[in-house]
Amino acid sequence: MKERPRIVLMPGNDVLSDARLLKNLATAASLGMDTVGLGVVRSGSGRELRVGDATVRVVAVPPRVGNAGAGAWWRRLRDAVRPWYATESEEKTARARLSYLAREARAADGRRARDAGREGVVDGPAPSVSSGRLALLVGKVVVRARSELLRRRRAAELADHEASERRRSTALARARRTVRWRSELSVAIDDEIVLGRVLDELAPDIIHVHDVFMMGVAARAAGRAALAGRTVRLVYDAREYLPGLAHVPVRTVAAYCDLEREFLPDFDRVITVSEPLAELLERDHHLRARPDLVLNAPVVDPDTPDVPRVRDAAGVAEGVPLLVYGGGVNPARGVQTVIDALVELPGVHLALVVNRSSHVVLDLLAQAERLGVADRVHQVGFVPAEHVTRYFASADVGLSPLLHVVNHDVALTNKFCEYLLAGIPVVTSDTPAQADLVTELGVGDVHRAGDAADLARAVRAVLERAEELRARIADDEIQRRFAWTAQAEVLRGVYAELLGGLGEAAWRPGATTVTRVSPIGRTT
Repeated sequence: MKERPRIVLMPGNDVLSDARLLKNLATAASLGMDTVGLGVVRSGSGRELRVGDATVRVVAVPPRVGNAGAGAWWRRLRDAVRPWYATESEEKTARARLSYLAREARAADGRRARDAGREGVVDGPAPSVSSGRLALLVGKVVVRARSELLRRRRAAELADHEASERRRSTALARARRTVRWRSELSVAIDDEIVLGRVLDELAPDIIHVHDVFMMGVAARAAGRAALAGRTVRLVYDAREYLPGLAHVPVRTVAAYCDLEREFLPDFDRVITVSEPLAELLERDHHLRARPDLVLNAPVVDPDTPDVPRVRDAAGVAEGVPLLVYGGGVNPARGVQTVIDALVELPGVHLALVVNRSSHVVLDLLAQAERLGVADRVHQVGFVPAEHVTRYFASADVGLSPLLHVVNHDVALTNKFCEYLLAGIPVVTSDTPAQADLVTELGVGDVHRAGDAADLARAVRAVLERAEELRARIADDEIQRRFAWTAQAEVLRGVYAELLGGLGEAAWRPGATTVTRVSPIGRTT
């Protein structure tokens, strides 16, 4: 065993936006490993950063394979003729193009206004440029129509969520029989071409994959290393139950499942985020052992002074009941149920901790306006990961109102652990993984998913028992169980077993205690 074995952690993103990856990165470095986070961006240039004692390399992998050939032509045609947008990301891209067309339509007017009375460096008139006003007009009509169809589909899904999930399950079963990742996920081929070379250069001892579409890149690198006489161990962090993903196009989900099925046999260990998800993975893939459990637990920095409070950010006075919801939003997250419930919770305020005004957030704010509760809904920003628990601590109740989809039923979310480490009671929907824990530990209440009246009842019950629940949550056993330190100990055990041991640094007091994960200075 090397004194400082090298580990490369690979998400399918830029590393810096991935809280779980950053915690894992800081932990591996704290254990004395030579730690590299290998991230990816699809446009712009790469960069290199330091995160504590770890290096982060973000590599630009522009889409090439997916933009060439008959497959690319077919995908573009399919996207163009579909009456609605498949995802909000697709809608956002279309609106960005529309914004560009609007700028171009005004370009000629702007040039004329600027040239009035100005003598330019070129003799004669500037080249004429088509204003594109017709294209802008058509674009506005198309984007408005396709956006409205997307909204109607989302509304129909919410109105009959169970029927929608049955239809989606049937469609996914059909797609999984025919869709293959090489034809649907061309980006994974681009990653293999570019990131595969980087992995060969880094020559790691462990590759820890944090996203399904990096599995093939890691497996192929390990195979090449074996041909060269080197041993590379592979760890797969299965954060999601792929067949249960909500609001991802069915063909994409089918391709993810195909990729996972093909490459999972190449891996040496599997890690996941909840016991129910571990059971599903063990069953579906006939695993020889139950995956190791590493919760989405928070890192806590107790020493930074003047950490902001969510109550202050929302402008809610002391003594006024404050609910908090933290994290991403989409219709399946159930935040619309919370807005509805506020009608039955007079005087109760809600802090939405989200980092941008997506169309979903704007829809939620519009819903609050229609219901007359907008003055009690406050959109506030994120804070660094290590400050989240202290940020949330001034709220009275933490919310996780997930709707029922398979992935939610087995999920133990970041926010769930963050609320408990913040010391505040949890109100969760009856998605089993979280609901069972709330009931077992006595740390909050459970409501029927999508039922606003029952959510309001659960909130009132928790507010009435706030002191008792806070005392229960403060129990040392609960605080340790849902803290990152306990998860870091699991990671240490996994890495030590794969490598036949770890150096002395991994076993020193405090080696599994991480208090900071936010990126610091740029190195290149």
